[in-house]
Amino acid sequence: MFIYTIVNIGSEKLLKEEVAIKYPELSFAYSRPGYITFKDNSETLNFNSKLNLVFARAYGISLGKVDKSNLENEIKKYSIDKIHKFSFVNGESSGEYANIGDTILDVLEVKEGEYWLGMRKAHKCSWLIPGANPNLVLPKSAPSRAYLKIAEALIWSNYNCGKNEIVLELGSAPGGASYAMVERGFRVYGVDNALMNEDLLKNPMFTHIKEPMQKVQDSDIPRPCHLLVSDVNVLPSLILGQLKRFMSIRPSIHTVYYTLKIGDKISVKEVLKHIDTFKTFGFTEVKATQLPSNKSEVLLYGKK
Repeated sequence: MFIYTIVNIGSEKLLKEEVAIKYPELSFAYSRPGYITFKDNSETLNFNSKLNLVFARAYGISLGKVDKSNLENEIKKYSIDKIHKFSFVNGESSGEYANIGDTILDVLEVKEGEYWLGMRKAHKCSWLIPGANPNLVLPKSAPSRAYLKIAEALIWSNYNCGKNEIVLELGSAPGGASYAMVERGFRVYGVDNALMNEDLLKNPMFTHIKEPMQKVQDSDIPRPCHLLVSDVNVLPSLILGQLKRFMSIRPSIHTVYYTLKIGDKISVKEVLKHIDTFKTFGFTEVKATQLPSNKSEVLLYGKK
């Protein structure tokens, strides 16, 4: 049996390293940019098996390569809930959103005229859309690309803003993520000593706490506070300490979105160690993934 994965282009090496660490029984089989297959030498995996892979946006059971002329006939052979078509060649996609629990048939064009089929289960905190990519477009009014990252994170985790939900964002300048969250109905308090986008400052749903996060105290933070968001380009050890501190100050925080910067100096083993530390913060659920808009970074999601 073979496993297929969808991975950010440029992160293929990281995924191979992660698979070698976590699942040594899987051996590399085939790859194209954004697409890798592995052979299950243990012959124990099946359609319902769950793999804990940070650098794979989606994975499933590979059904093999299909000739273009016979593609539609092959698709008809399978009893599934949703058909997702995606081309790595031109980025085109089609197919309805899946529901959690659905069986998805991925029809993937990995290079011009070369198609592969795969079947996967739609799980919570997995992409329910074709190509495991919502293909969001950055609004011209958005202050930065952080808009895309938090927007993707909310879709991936299937999180919808509840009534009067309050977010504390660390490293909010210039305001891309804050802009996206305010747009979706969240009340946002942005912590950053740098300047924020002027239009965002005029929005009554946003409050700027103009201090370094290390200096923010209990009296600066709203009561209650529900979500904690962090996308700060500093040492992971420093951020983890601050996340833990803010969660202690506000036990009402039930969900955390933390962007871990990995650059080219942090190994996959170190990334996994940071995730293990994050798991000790009292969450009942922890997931990690590389979002489509992530470059040298990984999203950690924790829910109490």
